[in-house]
Amino acid sequence: MVGLRDRRTAAFESFDFERGRADLMRRRGANLERIPELLDQFRTRLEGAGGVFHLAHDADEATSIIGQICQAAGAGIVTKSKSMTSEEIELNRHLESLGMDVVETDLGEYIVQRRHERPSHMIAPAVHLTLQDWASELGSDADRDAIMATVRERLREKFIAAAVGISGANAAIAETGTVMIVTNEGNADLTVTLPRVHIALFGLDKLVASLDDAVAILRMLPRSATGQVMTSYVNWITGPSRSSDIGFVPVTGAHGPKEMHCVVLDNGRSKMLESPIFAEAMTCIRCGACSNACPSFMAVGGHQFGHIYTGPIGLVVSPFHHGKESIDLPQSLCTQCNACEEVCPVGIPLPSQILEHRQRASKTVRKRVLLDLWSRPELAKRALNLASPISNLLSMGPLPLAARTFQRDFRPGGEGSPLTLFSSCMGDRVTPEASHALVKIARAAGYRVEASSAQWCCGLISANAGDPEHGARLARELVQVLAASSGPILTPSASCYGALCTDSVSWGSASEQHSIVVARLRDSTRWLLELLTTRPQLIDPDRPRERVAYHDSCQSLRQLGLEEEPRQVLVLAGYEVVELPHTANCCGFGGTFSLDWPQVAARMGEWKMQDLASTQASILTSDNPGCIAQLRSAAGRAKGKVRVAHLAELVADHLVVA
Repeated sequence: MVGLRDRRTAAFESFDFERGRADLMRRRGANLERIPELLDQFRTRLEGAGGVFHLAHDADEATSIIGQICQAAGAGIVTKSKSMTSEEIELNRHLESLGMDVVETDLGEYIVQRRHERPSHMIAPAVHLTLQDWASELGSDADRDAIMATVRERLREKFIAAAVGISGANAAIAETGTVMIVTNEGNADLTVTLPRVHIALFGLDKLVASLDDAVAILRMLPRSATGQVMTSYVNWITGPSRSSDIGFVPVTGAHGPKEMHCVVLDNGRSKMLESPIFAEAMTCIRCGACSNACPSFMAVGGHQFGHIYTGPIGLVVSPFHHGKESIDLPQSLCTQCNACEEVCPVGIPLPSQILEHRQRASKTVRKRVLLDLWSRPELAKRALNLASPISNLLSMGPLPLAARTFQRDFRPGGEGSPLTLFSSCMGDRVTPEASHALVKIARAAGYRVEASSAQWCCGLISANAGDPEHGARLARELVQVLAASSGPILTPSASCYGALCTDSVSWGSASEQHSIVVARLRDSTRWLLELLTTRPQLIDPDRPRERVAYHDSCQSLRQLGLEEEPRQVLVLAGYEVVELPHTANCCGFGGTFSLDWPQVAARMGEWKMQDLASTQASILTSDNPGCIAQLRSAAGRAKGKVRVAHLAELVADHLVVA
């Protein structure tokens, strides 16, 4: 996954990703609005070119249509090039039930078919397997060339003998009735040219208006999927072959397929198109970049993270194809890190769409009890007080609670202008050091600090767990508390800042009072940068320049756009900053994610520790209490000599004032 991401980054060095994305979003959005019209136009053009059009409303109808075509062709052997749509409708099983030998000819699909598995990735279906797995299955040497030679020899016989070849399509062009097929192996060429009958199976979402629209997909698809400027093969097929149209005679003696059928599948796509929340998912070009960027997918693989369609896009579209139960468990694997939306070549808001499904998904009794408790501040605080001693003994766990809370030890005081500290529930109960550090810095800068003991949670934990109603209630209650305070409101939690300023409005917490409070709210990173830029004398210039690695929290980087700012704060505070490899990878906290999936979260934290070790830094820092808690747990398990501290703690350490 890391290799695919690195190649993607390199491929976009020669092409402006943002410009390409904006163009493709515009084109795909315009096509969505015209789907019924484009469908009729495609049918007319296809039939005019001698092709046969079929519209299948669901999986059963699609398999029935294709089965009848194959039977009419007398197919004993059916070859297939890669098609996720055929996986969606479980086409192989249906054709095999009719007595046909169905052969996947994509290299990865071939091996997973032999192993009776499903593809684990939309682009790289066998990415979960090693060379040794392949060799064991094929009875060949564990060598790439040997494996390919073995598969090639076996498949050539199937290509020649097949009566029907089935493909997918990356685009169906309405103005010409053409299907576009993008591949990196020659198997698709043989599948669509040697058999007497070619069937192209694809969803309504593959319809585009023009050749220009298809070319716009070609500019983004290979770069996003495999990090290639262009794939090895692009086929443009318009109807069945005619002898006058081709300059070669295939081995079979035929002049290419005499029949060309296009089976266009709905299977929930019309319902998706009608939804104002999910319609944008229909613009997906199936590049798989969202899976490559997803930290949870990297940790557990596609067979756990999805159903037929894997990865973040799979969590969005699967309920429309297979029912909402198909993602009840996998949807909780999303950490809401927003990495998928960041890399999506058509800008699909995948995190918010996954959250929408999460709200509708059934929740365990444990999760319902936890969310209900968390929405009752006094009960939640009492429960945490009882849990703190046990959690302290289990400090290697996903959420170790501090022995003493910030609110317990905070004392109002200081001279000068008022400043209110919103510590956040995490900054109070898990990382009180960050809140105390901000108090120390603010008082050194001449502020009088206050922090009401009635403050609790911004609501993000509840909302991200699929409970926006409780989230909105918590946000409203917090706003009422903060509205009674004075001066700017400072928080050490980037997540809470983003939640109150942006997310909570969508939960239903908007009000005039909310707007007033948000206008006073400041995130600690920008506040520290402004403070140290204007008052550098606050920092002791004689402190040694310790080496520090900075971890970008998902909300800070992708929601708040904080990238250079925290690094500038560290430099101004007198530290040497080194970069973590793969710094934008989620640490694994993700609110209740680390409680729901502690082993997965632990694996993601372990990767962070491995990245940290390569920097030789003795300090790891971030600006989010949740990340700090997760990284401290990971450091404890690694038993390394590394300090994990909030950005504010490091600044406080270098103040001139004791």
